[in-house]
Amino acid sequence: MKAVGCILLLIGSAQADRNGPPGGLVVERTVKVSLLDWLGAQRDVQRKETIHIKGANVSVTDRTFGERLIIRSDLKKVWKVDPLRGEYSEYTFDEVASIRKAALDEIRAAQARVKGTADELELAKILEGFDQFKEPPKVALAAAGNGRKLTINDDLVRAAVDINPAVQGGGGYFEALAAVGAFPPEVAAKLRELGGFPVKGRVRYVLFLDRVVEQFDVTAAAAQDVAASEFELPKDLKRVPLKGFGPPAERRPAKPGQVRRDFKEDDVDRPQDKKDKP
Repeated sequence: MKAVGCILLLIGSAQADRNGPPGGLVVERTVKVSLLDWLGAQRDVQRKETIHIKGANVSVTDRTFGERLIIRSDLKKVWKVDPLRGEYSEYTFDEVASIRKAALDEIRAAQARVKGTADELELAKILEGFDQFKEPPKVALAAAGNGRKLTINDDLVRAAVDINPAVQGGGGYFEALAAVGAFPPEVAAKLRELGGFPVKGRVRYVLFLDRVVEQFDVTAAAAQDVAASEFELPKDLKRVPLKGFGPPAERRPAKPGQVRRDFKEDDVDRPQDKKDKP
């Protein structure tokens, strides 16, 4: 299977050389994903994906479950689509950044309340997982053959991948993810220096309010013209908020319960009727 994948990668590259500059890149891959939300709940998914890339517009289709992630850098919008439910969620890039900031600010506020305790260190690790550092992080990219390893502050590995230098035109994939806050600017800058498209490995990033660990293996990649329809929102879908992502709920004091008169209690202090007296 790996041999077939390598042949397909080379065929795609050769076709691009014969036909001139392509209008995009189409990638097929298998993925194992672990998603950890900001409250610590984890879910694991294994799936097959098709990725369409054209400039900094990206569409990721889950071929197993049918869901789609569409990042429209030209419109500065991101859509999460669930065709089976007939639903989609839509946010501007600014809305994504604002909602994430509000959630992380809550974590920082909680951290300040438990200063000097083990909880403070635990919350610091959560913030670190969202690439929140007190000082600008030190980012390094090491290369060995076609292997690439990207680290933050010497010990936090954000990417350990094998690249194929022959596969070009996929740089917009990381550009689009960075636009919705998947990587801090320092990491996004280093990802531009990979020298080819990643075809196997492990990447850590942030999507909405999930910390994502993604292990992937590309089975095919072909430079080709990608239709604009790949980045369009399907019709006749209902817009809904994305589950687990939104402004923090407004905290309001609990509404006092209604006072109900208990006539039995009132009778305790009420003088008895004369007929009750001896």
